[in-house]
Amino acid sequence: MFKKLKGRYAERKENKDRSVISYEDIPLDDYEQEKTEISPKAVKKIILGVVIALVLGLIVFAFANRDKLTWDNITVWWNYEVLGTAGKGYPVNIIGSEVEPGNFDINQGRVAYASDTSFVTLNSTGREVCNVQLRYTKPVMKAAENKFLTFGLGEQGYQIQSFDSKLYTGTAEGGIYAGDIASNGRYCFVIEGNGFYSELFAFDKNNNRIFKYSFSEYYINSVAIDKNGNGCVACGISNNDGQIKTGVYVLEFSKEKPVAKYEIDGDFILESKYISSSRAALVGSNASYVVKVDEGKLKTVDYGGKPIKNYCFDPKSGTFSLALSKSGDGRSCALITYNDSGEKDFEIDSSYGAESFSSIGGTVAVLDGNMIYSYDKNGSLRYSCYAGTGAKRMILSSDTEAFVLSVNQIRKIDLTRQSSPDSAKK
Repeated sequence: MFKKLKGRYAERKENKDRSVISYEDIPLDDYEQEKTEISPKAVKKIILGVVIALVLGLIVFAFANRDKLTWDNITVWWNYEVLGTAGKGYPVNIIGSEVEPGNFDINQGRVAYASDTSFVTLNSTGREVCNVQLRYTKPVMKAAENKFLTFGLGEQGYQIQSFDSKLYTGTAEGGIYAGDIASNGRYCFVIEGNGFYSELFAFDKNNNRIFKYSFSEYYINSVAIDKNGNGCVACGISNNDGQIKTGVYVLEFSKEKPVAKYEIDGDFILESKYISSSRAALVGSNASYVVKVDEGKLKTVDYGGKPIKNYCFDPKSGTFSLALSKSGDGRSCALITYNDSGEKDFEIDSSYGAESFSSIGGTVAVLDGNMIYSYDKNGSLRYSCYAGTGAKRMILSSDTEAFVLSVNQIRKIDLTRQSSPDSAKK
């Protein structure tokens, strides 16, 4: 009924001398000889392709982190994080009797602060790296990665420091009331007097004066230098028939006159900072403002009648965030993040206060009492963690880690270890 097919297997006879038969009924010796050999040229091409992929990956990584990969940052990382110069861990007691919240900063997991007696830096494991004596009645510290400007408010003395050493000690022509520094070492400060309301001086990294501007209409109370140290935004106040008026000057150190000037009625600038290469955020008491240097515009961010409880800047993501109180006691806050165009990025309703406020990427966190509450940009409460007694300021170093300044200590907090005051004491 069925016709026998002719072919390879039709007439094959059993080989009784062969004790093992392959799956395909082909001798194993023949089967093993059917290996595919990879030529040396093909191997070289594969290795070359892998190397190219790794190099391209490193180039992309370096470009994405180009602001961090400076020689100073690489040197600090190598000397104090790689070469075994470890500390005993956190918490670390502060040097001096008091550190104001504004004189506490974190960069790449490393701490810097200015107390009433000293400028101090700590590496990621709590080892003291730098301890420079300060002689200011009211010290002020401004930070930009591995560069720091310290001065006494209303005093003439100032210092420039890196993470591991004092670089320069100078004396201004008058009392200093505002200042800022860029990561490349350029800096500026504002003094009062000499026949003008205020005068601004800018210096290069070798402490040579490169710019001076005198203000005859406003007392300058806040200044923000751009990331390259090529210019700044200066904000000042005056009295207009009993009403506060703020003046905003956009200055380039290569030009004698302001490249832009704005006036704001009825508001006072609390702090200013560049959050991108050509955009500065100004946080006021009644509204915030974004100076778009590249467009010659000023954008107003209205608070909608809510009082401001706190604020923070995140230049790495080009954003700034506001904590606006939703209740009279300030215990319930709207946490709103804006991009460098002044457009709302996201908003979170929190039932907690914001005695301190920090943001990094899409994560925001508040310090309410001695507890830290962390949220993602969708408004979900990610972590609640005990910060320890006497907490004054909290700064996120990542979405799972924070550093806390207390009345007598610097603490490193792992937010993933959720706790309450009772459980943390056990």
